[in-house]
Amino acid sequence: MTHTINVHLPEPLYRHLKRAAELSRQPPDAIIAQSLAHSLPPLLEEIPEQYHPDVFPLLKMNDAELKREMERVFPPKRWAEYEALLDKKRSSPLTDAEKKRLDTLRRQADVLTFRKGYAAVLLKRRGYRLPTVKELRKSS
Repeated sequence: MTHTINVHLPEPLYRHLKRAAELSRQPPDAIIAQSLAHSLPPLLEEIPEQYHPDVFPLLKMNDAELKREMERVFPPKRWAEYEALLDKKRSSPLTDAEKKRLDTLRRQADVLTFRKGYAAVLLKRRGYRLPTVKELRKSS
């Protein structure tokens, strides 16, 4: 199914679109559809609902802010605490306070992961090259 919409384009943009269509031997609407498919940000529906309030603000961030967000790391001290609680949970029951702390740390790690991933997707959509896994390992 397709839909028709009217879009008002400034003359220079229209000429650019028309020329791109001619060069690629595609109709202008195909060029527009491809451009939109590559430039629209991914929907928050792809992220679990409980994390929407944490991730939604990234849509308003500029490129520099998104880069900083993508580079954030979980503080080593909190990560060690998280792993220690997981280890303890495997060998003995956690106290209520420990369970609550583990849940808090897990949520913080999840929020960081979703924000970093979404920031990376937004930067990629804005035309930035993202580091490869090999490059990320070297910088760690």
